[in-house]
Amino acid sequence: MTAKKNILAGAAVSIIWLFSAEITIVEIAFTLSFLVLIPLLLHIAVPGNPDLQAERWLAWLSQRSLPAGIFGVASVTFDSLVLSVLCAIVWMIFTMAVAACGAVRLYKIGIFPAEETIINIGLLFAGVGGMWLLLSEAGIHRLLPYDEVTMSLTAVHYHYSAVVVPILTGAFGRLLVSVNTFPGKPYQVLAAGTAFGSPLIALGVIQGPPMEVVYVAVYASLLYWLSAWWLFTMPKMTWRVRACIVTSSLSLMISMGVTTLYVIGIALDTTIISAGMMFYWHGGVNAVGFSLFGVLGWYLLGSLPKRAGTDKGAEALSGRAAQSERRERSE
Repeated sequence: MTAKKNILAGAAVSIIWLFSAEITIVEIAFTLSFLVLIPLLLHIAVPGNPDLQAERWLAWLSQRSLPAGIFGVASVTFDSLVLSVLCAIVWMIFTMAVAACGAVRLYKIGIFPAEETIINIGLLFAGVGGMWLLLSEAGIHRLLPYDEVTMSLTAVHYHYSAVVVPILTGAFGRLLVSVNTFPGKPYQVLAAGTAFGSPLIALGVIQGPPMEVVYVAVYASLLYWLSAWWLFTMPKMTWRVRACIVTSSLSLMISMGVTTLYVIGIALDTTIISAGMMFYWHGGVNAVGFSLFGVLGWYLLGSLPKRAGTDKGAEALSGRAAQSERRERSE
């Protein structure tokens, strides 16, 4: 099955599931991620010139994610604890395979170039998402000072922004390179910020105000920067891609603005944005407006190549060849 057929099949299963099962908004978010977003992101993460075994594995996974995705959907739908946990284990195994591809790529390529590193971090966070889903379905909240909803939303976070933002940031870096605009230091700072953004948000939830406000403000600033940069490069994209990117960028700006106001309200012990509005604007707008349209936009842009010579092994081989050539000339 090709990646496109796999994604279309996932979308069809999602629609059938939504109309045939009584599921909550959180379960709908999971369904969209399992069957549509994650497969799209895996396809985007595979470069147009895959030369590593891990990249070929990743392409294979992107074409065969549907069975694992169905198990993921079943894990959040079944009422039986045992069945939910067993299905969540299947999804976790799949995401850990994705994370393993990211880890191998990180080892082979190194921490530079930044656009490949941030994609690898997104793949690693996919594995974290699979583990959080399993812990959530297993009832880990009973052992922690957090309720079941908080655990579920944390799992959702690691299936959305924690994976979507890094991989799309990396795809954007590849685009800059492909049009002969080398990202440079500003992009490296942006990539590093988006890499640490998700752990910062998690740390802020644990610490609470006032540091939570600081972390959210920093992360929101980085995402505003990313959105503005996307909009600035739109002339280099087709109209379909531009439509998706504009929708995604504006949605991200709105949702992060609402999130910042919500956190400030908590810090000031007042209500600027209610919890209900926060859930709708941050959750719904992020899931559909930013994540879905953003991922669709970068998918429609096509597979972008990575920089030549990014494999450390290839660089070492090239270096040895150059040294050998210099020795032959000197002789």
